[in-house]
Amino acid sequence: MVLLPILFVMGLGYAAGREKKFSAEQVMGLNELVLVYALPALMFVGTVTTTRTRLLEETAYLLGVFLATIGLFVAAVFVSVFVLRHSLGEAAIHANLVTFPSVAFLGVPIFTGLFGSASIVPVATATVISCGILVPLTVVLLEMHQQRCSRDADKIASTALVHCLLNSAKEPMVWAPLLGVLLVLADIAVPQEIDNMLKLLGSATSGTSLFLAGLIIASYRIRISREIFGNVLMKMIGQPALMALLVAVLGIRNPLGQEAIVLCAIPASVVAPLLGSRYHVYETEAASTLVLTTLTMIVTLPLIIVLLGA
Repeated sequence: MVLLPILFVMGLGYAAGREKKFSAEQVMGLNELVLVYALPALMFVGTVTTTRTRLLEETAYLLGVFLATIGLFVAAVFVSVFVLRHSLGEAAIHANLVTFPSVAFLGVPIFTGLFGSASIVPVATATVISCGILVPLTVVLLEMHQQRCSRDADKIASTALVHCLLNSAKEPMVWAPLLGVLLVLADIAVPQEIDNMLKLLGSATSGTSLFLAGLIIASYRIRISREIFGNVLMKMIGQPALMALLVAVLGIRNPLGQEAIVLCAIPASVVAPLLGSRYHVYETEAASTLVLTTLTMIVTLPLIIVLLGA
């Protein structure tokens, strides 16, 4: 039942996108509203209203998410280059697709529906890891691919890494939750008036992000191949299975253990198709994987929720 309103709003966005109700500029404006204003406000409030004890309890969760995203990303790059014989640029997009859940768009409505408002902190943690580490790594590999024939490739790659990390640090959805964590650890209380103002702005996140996700998906066409099918299986089954193993090994308690597994069951992020289009690598595969993982979620996510008893 939690997924029904989520799929309904995404379906409306998809229908609006197919009927061209929104221009590219309007879609970009909605994207800015969610990622620059509403989502950072929601994550900041969710973080500063959490106790220090609760934050410190998330150490194992943080390690698990890091291994299931960054660790898996590194492994996927190696497999992509040495087994699938992809170029470095193709490997970067491929690895991003199978490790980067669309937590910014789908995380808040799914998590709050299943676990309540307290789950905003795990969502914020995953967002920081994904946007603050995974995206810069992907861009660096794409830059290395683009400049591979240049003598300054290593210099350009290191410059790209610094540039990407600085740009990521400037993004509100990265620094807002980090600022919230620092305030909680320093035991600095945020005035209730500020909480109320940001909470009102953050309340726009769920519906708008889902509608926007539908709009974005509508702009891509689907192609099915063995590799794309493998991408979908890896993202929607392989990554949640890896996270379930890590939950058991690291002893992550519920509800954090359940939240970690559900996090990895969220479809691929739109970041990979956007980067693929920008660098002209793995474009069709990235777009098709994005759409198919979203469709697969209709089956896999309810099944995982039932198995977890969430």
